[in-house]
Amino acid sequence: MKYRSIQTRLITFMLAVTTIPLLLSLIITFTHTRESVKEQTVNENVRLIYQGATNLMNYLRGIDRASLSVYSDPHFLRNLALDPDNHRVVAELYATLQAIQTGTQDVHQIYLHNQLTGQSTQISSNLPRREFRQAPYRKIEEFGKGNTAIEPVHQVHSYGFPPRPADILDFEVITFYRSITNVPAPDQYALMAIDVKLDSILAICDQLYAKGEEALYLIDSSGSIIYGPDPQQRGQALDDPELMGAIAQTNNGYYDGEDAMIVYEKLDLPYAPWTLVKQIPHQTLYKHSTELTSINAIIAILALFIVIFGTLWISIRITKPIKQLTTYMNQVKTGRLDVNIDVTSPDEIGILSRRFRTMMDTINNLILREYRLEIANKTNQLKALQAQIDPHFLYNTLQSIGTLALQHKVPRIYSLLSSLANMMRYNMRNSEGKVTLQDEINHVRLYLELQKQRFRDQLEIIWDVDPESLTTPVPKMILQPVVENYFKHGMNTHAGVGRISISTRIAEDGRLIVVIENNGASIEAAELASIRGKLETAFHHPDRNDAGEDSIGLLNVYMRLNLYSNNHAELTIENAEPHGVKVTLDIQPRESEQ
Repeated sequence: MKYRSIQTRLITFMLAVTTIPLLLSLIITFTHTRESVKEQTVNENVRLIYQGATNLMNYLRGIDRASLSVYSDPHFLRNLALDPDNHRVVAELYATLQAIQTGTQDVHQIYLHNQLTGQSTQISSNLPRREFRQAPYRKIEEFGKGNTAIEPVHQVHSYGFPPRPADILDFEVITFYRSITNVPAPDQYALMAIDVKLDSILAICDQLYAKGEEALYLIDSSGSIIYGPDPQQRGQALDDPELMGAIAQTNNGYYDGEDAMIVYEKLDLPYAPWTLVKQIPHQTLYKHSTELTSINAIIAILALFIVIFGTLWISIRITKPIKQLTTYMNQVKTGRLDVNIDVTSPDEIGILSRRFRTMMDTINNLILREYRLEIANKTNQLKALQAQIDPHFLYNTLQSIGTLALQHKVPRIYSLLSSLANMMRYNMRNSEGKVTLQDEINHVRLYLELQKQRFRDQLEIIWDVDPESLTTPVPKMILQPVVENYFKHGMNTHAGVGRISISTRIAEDGRLIVVIENNGASIEAAELASIRGKLETAFHHPDRNDAGEDSIGLLNVYMRLNLYSNNHAELTIENAEPHGVKVTLDIQPRESEQ
């Protein structure tokens, strides 16, 4: 067997049972924390982006409602069709447009082109201006084809009016366009453009992300950037095909990109098909989980060093006295039975060493006594052999008597002597502890033949032997002792013909079943209970059996059956009806013999 050091195995085992749980705990904690932080961050940002989109929609709806106020003015549509040189008409138009401009947040200027009279009007913080034109400003024609529309981020328009010294034209706005019709008729009376500064949109978007760590974009349906972390990107197209594909399929959601987690939400407005997009870099997303994992890793490494040091110290302290004891045992192996075992550790190893020392002293004291006892035993065996009758001489003598019976023409005597001789020869086969059931049956037949000669018509023998069972291996001399008990204790020649039946069969599970039943005297209840108790004791405590080597009783049979079948045999004894005794042997063949 290959040598494996206890110290090595102990170190390996202790390192394994401490290191593996630490590493597993670290991995599981990192994975769980990472996924938990990811899920929590995504949920928070989905709610945040949804709220941001709601705020933007409310803001744009406010501008839309302001543009619709021209329909609530009872004179506005009528004034569009009147003489443009009428001062009252012009004043009322100015008043309506100025009310929209001053009453709506972030409105920089309003441009109105009257399709009926060809008048273009501009309302701003400065004095209003108007002039006659055949066609409206080109941009208003482009976006004013529908009912409402929004032009993405662009530099503020002059709408064809010459700039004034106080005009500021170098900042960005979005423009809200509305077509004014003669409701309910579809006739278009005018086109209105409202330039809206980005202050409120920027304020809403700035609250939706952490600058420097995350990125937020507000884009229109074409991918043009309305808001971004870099002001220089406004008006440019966002180059992200994966994002544009996701937006085209769903109104909101999120997905894990190559370098960042993307969360998006569309604005539910027909004139503003914008989308809020938030990018959370993985470095930012997993920042807290990474910090927690780093702390756990440092703690785990420190714990690992402590475990390794403790493991080495404990293993060396435990295995050192074992190695010393091994050295002493090797000296004993060479014949030095008086070696001085000096292991003083106050633990189990020390106790083992002292017990080993005591054992070696006892062995030294017993060796001479054992030598003397062995010599005495050999002497007694020689004397016993000298006094023993040679069984072969007795067997040969019976053969000679049988031959003499034949010479005197008494074949019955020869037959009985042959049966007795064969029984003796069967008993003398000491080298065979295991025979077949056929051998046992033949032996019992010889025995019963002799008993038949004794009891003649007072004995009836019934055989029911399954041929399949005859080849089953069994221990020697298990049937005759059971049959013999009938003639010793149960047969009563004054009660009629004695009957003994022997049956064998193979059960479905391969067990051999032998039933020996007689019609002799039944066993008293107390005695039957005593026999069963002895059988039970013999099964659980075979060392308490005092049957002796020469016993051929039930206990001897039961013990040998259990030895043969590894305690898988059963011997059942019970009274038969109306009288008699029934003994059942249930034998489990060995696996190698099945």
